[in-house]
Amino acid sequence: MKTYNLLIAGASPSNESYVVKSPYSGKDLASVARANDAAIEQALKNAHESFHEEMLSMPAHQRAGILYKVARLIEGNHEELSLLIAHEGGKPLKDARVEVTRAMNTTKMSGDEALQLNGETLTMDRSPGTENCLAYTIRVPVGPVLAISAFNHPVNLICHQVCTAFAAGNSVVVKPASQTPLSCHRILELFREAGAPEKALSLAAVSGSKGDVLVQDSRIRFITFIGGEDVGWEIRKKAQPGVRIALEHGGTGTAIVDKDVDLSNALPSITRGAFYHAGQVCVSTQIVHVHESLYEKVVHDLAERARQLVVGDPADPKTDVGPLISRKDVERVDEWVREAVSQGAKLICGGEKVGETCYAPTILADTTPNMKVSCKEIFGPVLCLTPYSDIQSVITEMNDSPYSFQSAIYTNNITLAHKAARQIETKAFMINESTAFRVDWMPFGGAKRSGLGVGGTRHAVHDMTEEKLVVVRLP
Repeated sequence: MKTYNLLIAGASPSNESYVVKSPYSGKDLASVARANDAAIEQALKNAHESFHEEMLSMPAHQRAGILYKVARLIEGNHEELSLLIAHEGGKPLKDARVEVTRAMNTTKMSGDEALQLNGETLTMDRSPGTENCLAYTIRVPVGPVLAISAFNHPVNLICHQVCTAFAAGNSVVVKPASQTPLSCHRILELFREAGAPEKALSLAAVSGSKGDVLVQDSRIRFITFIGGEDVGWEIRKKAQPGVRIALEHGGTGTAIVDKDVDLSNALPSITRGAFYHAGQVCVSTQIVHVHESLYEKVVHDLAERARQLVVGDPADPKTDVGPLISRKDVERVDEWVREAVSQGAKLICGGEKVGETCYAPTILADTTPNMKVSCKEIFGPVLCLTPYSDIQSVITEMNDSPYSFQSAIYTNNITLAHKAARQIETKAFMINESTAFRVDWMPFGGAKRSGLGVGGTRHAVHDMTEEKLVVVRLP
């Protein structure tokens, strides 16, 4: 079993560690060093010192050059990283390979953004007394960043958080998800290989109250968090005054299937959006409102597609749906499905464990808004279908949700599509595309309980800088 040591420059070896296990087989994958109190302090000290002594003076072309090299190293280690994702995160290998390709592009695009941090000039002769002044703005890094990441995209999310912070000129302390630290460890190794200052990037594998030490430290100036809403909103309360925060949670990704629809596009799109990575995606399609004239057909056809998905070993290239991240989550999903059925939902397919760690792609019909499978994020391979006749009632129901992230409509009626796009409270609205659609350069983030701030390469880089005004009085 491989041992992963601390990646904190100057820290003494830790005598604390834990074992990372495969979510599919339960086998031991690696031993990972935990950061003790001394190591946490060293990571924070490194971030503070590196920001002031190294990152602030590093020119944009040098930051971009390092990121471009990291992108090439990701490409050169493509299969290794893909297998890491499959083994420690349970994502099917074919999807893990796509993630690594995305991470490579995320890293390169972050390098591109490092070269485009431009300010603006201000007109100063608009009133008497300032005619001889010149004013302009520059974008400067905010300071040390704490990146707290999630398990479901363990390579690309790390790149979204770390590469954008580095592109902006910040040092970073990374707290990876406890289930998937190996991918993060490898990405930071590639940064070092690419020439990034060792003190600029630290990996702090911590848990429990030790995480609060990082969150509450005054040397941290920006916190980017991806994960559960309860943890995220608590982080916001615990952070020091003035610390900027980006929170990416999740929601109940909801789509509408109109009567005027191309089902040959809609059905595969919904299937993919619902069951990709076993539904463990913050914008997974969880609820679909189907026009009553198509309801029975859509229920039947989606069930047929769900039954054809291959469930099992994520390292097998044929697998479509791998395990949930933990057996506890398998039990939770099963409990919610059984509860929905007891409350009147119809189990169309699935609704059972596959082995101890997987759950069959499940379709529930005639669900209601008060059921847990409808009003809470299930984060599992469960799709809820419900018929409608009045589109306005659907829009009202969607807007009553405490979540707001990405929603969708499938229709050939462009007037209806634009009406829904305008009226539905959501940060992104997809027309004839899945709620789970994302490219890495688009703005991405939730509102209400779904999060705070906007990600995506350009938006995140700008969020991790601030605009500074410079005024010069000319002679």
